[in-house]
Amino acid sequence: MKIKIIADAVSNLFPNIIEEKKLDIRVIPLKLRQGDKEYSCYEDSMDVSSFSKQYFQNMADGMETKTSLASPGMYIDIFKEEIAKGNKVICFTMASGISGTYNSACLARDEINKDYDEPMVDVIDCMTAGFGEGLQVIHAYEMVQEGKTFDEIVKECESFKHFVRSDFTVDNVKYLISTGRVSKTMARFLRLLNIKVLLKRSDKSDIAFAGSAIGKNNAIKQLGKTILENIDFSKDQIVYITHCNSIEDAEKLKDMLSKGGVKNIEIYDYDVISGAHIGPGSLAAFYVGKESY
Repeated sequence: MKIKIIADAVSNLFPNIIEEKKLDIRVIPLKLRQGDKEYSCYEDSMDVSSFSKQYFQNMADGMETKTSLASPGMYIDIFKEEIAKGNKVICFTMASGISGTYNSACLARDEINKDYDEPMVDVIDCMTAGFGEGLQVIHAYEMVQEGKTFDEIVKECESFKHFVRSDFTVDNVKYLISTGRVSKTMARFLRLLNIKVLLKRSDKSDIAFAGSAIGKNNAIKQLGKTILENIDFSKDQIVYITHCNSIEDAEKLKDMLSKGGVKNIEIYDYDVISGAHIGPGSLAAFYVGKESY
C-alpha cells in the first residue's frame, strides 16, 4: 500500500506552498468565524495573503474571532477515503495541549484501525502549531518519497518532533488571555510598560514563557539571538519565519539570521487559525534545533 501524509490547516501549508514545494499531501480544512462570516481554511479559492492581511487588521480593530476544531467524524470520513484509494495514513495535528483536534484524530484512528489486522492510520501530535507542524509534515513526505516504510516514518517522526523548535513573540498580550497564559491584570501591566513577551513550544505539547523584552525591536533581537543559539547549523535546513501582518518585522528577523549564518530562510503569512490566539503583529520562527526538548 501507499502512504498518504495528512495535516490539519494549522500546519501553515497553504495551497500555494503545497504547489510550490510539490507536496502530494492532504490538508484538512478548519473552520474560522470572524464577525458574522464563516470561512473554511484553506480552500483553494482563498487568496491567503490578502485574506491574512485583512483578517489580522480586523482583529486589531476588535472584531470577534473564533476558531473550531475538526470533529472525529470528519477524520473518519477522510481516513476511509484514503484507505479506499489504497493508502495507509500518517496524520499530523497541532499540539494536543492547545487544541482538541489531536483527540478527534485519535478517536477516528482507533475507530478505523479496529477493523483491520494491522494499523492503517497513525496520528502524530506535532507538539506545536504553524510551520512547526508544517516542517514535520514536509519531513514525513520526504521520507515517503525515499521509500521508507509506514513504521519507519512514524518512528522517525515521533523522534524528530522533539527537535523542532517554535520560537515567537507577540505584539499584544491581550490575545493570550483566552489561552490562560496571562491574566488580565498581568496583560495590563505588560502593555503599560511596553513589555513584549517571548514564547516557545514546550515539551508538554503546549506553549511556554521564554522571556521578555522592552519594545518590539528588542523583542525581535532577543528572538533572533535565541534562534542563533539553538539552531542546528550542521543540517541543511530551512528556517521558516511567519508573521501576523508584520512583514517588516519578519524582514528584520531574516536579516539578523542571515548575518548570523543562516543560509535558507523563507517568510510566509502566519496561519490564521492558530494566529487567532496570538494576534496581529506576532512573529515566529520554526526550525530544527541542535538539542531535543
